[in-house]
Amino acid sequence: MSAAAVLARAVAFVEARGDCFAISRAHALAAGRTPDELPLPDDAIQRPDGSIAVAGGSAPEFESELLLRLLGAAADLRGLHLPVVERACGHLEATQAEDGSWGALAESEERKIVRTGMLAGHLGKTRFARAATLSAAGDYIAERFTPDRVQNFNWPAIAAYANYFANVPHEESDAVLQWVGRELERGFRSGRFDGVRTARVLLYAEAPSLPGGRVDAAEAIERLLAEQQGDGGWLRFDDPADSARVEHTLDAVTALVRLC
Repeated sequence: MSAAAVLARAVAFVEARGDCFAISRAHALAAGRTPDELPLPDDAIQRPDGSIAVAGGSAPEFESELLLRLLGAAADLRGLHLPVVERACGHLEATQAEDGSWGALAESEERKIVRTGMLAGHLGKTRFARAATLSAAGDYIAERFTPDRVQNFNWPAIAAYANYFANVPHEESDAVLQWVGRELERGFRSGRFDGVRTARVLLYAEAPSLPGGRVDAAEAIERLLAEQQGDGGWLRFDDPADSARVEHTLDAVTALVRLC
């Protein structure tokens, strides 16, 4: 089956099971279109300070996830120049902790590392973030990096370190990315990371491959094409819920559009 046919079936899956935010992303990706205005996740609003919330109020941890979801969608759609992102960047700069991180006080260090790497990596692709903001975030995650952070098939940490160190200049970039590349390949070769998750890391890094690893975009896409299910979507090993499958399928759509 051609990549175009796989893409069409994937978009149809998102149309059938996704919310309006997911459907709009799938359509824009498939059309190769950067929207003039980025829609917000369903039921979400952007406050004047740039933060994202659900109408009626929501927990800070959930709001942080909404903001991360919005920035991820903007990156996939080449929309990191849009005003909604500029406002979000202002909010993040105002709420960055003194140690350079983002996250609730009660969160574990591992969750803060992942959140900080993901947010700062996205900000590093914009024209809005101040160098001091990015440097402080990089110092926070670099100072806490040890090889075991990305070992044992720790995909969230691999993704976060790749997203930051492949996009923001830092003196520890090469050393960290060597480990990230090796562990990404190890996860791919062992079958612990499917084609979608492997391609997703390369998308975050905006690179066809990573230092230290020999898995590239072409190999990830080949496996991704073979993993599409009969209903047009992709399975997520760790979460069979429809919402997780929709997000995983959107990752696959993004990879098909950006990496093929």
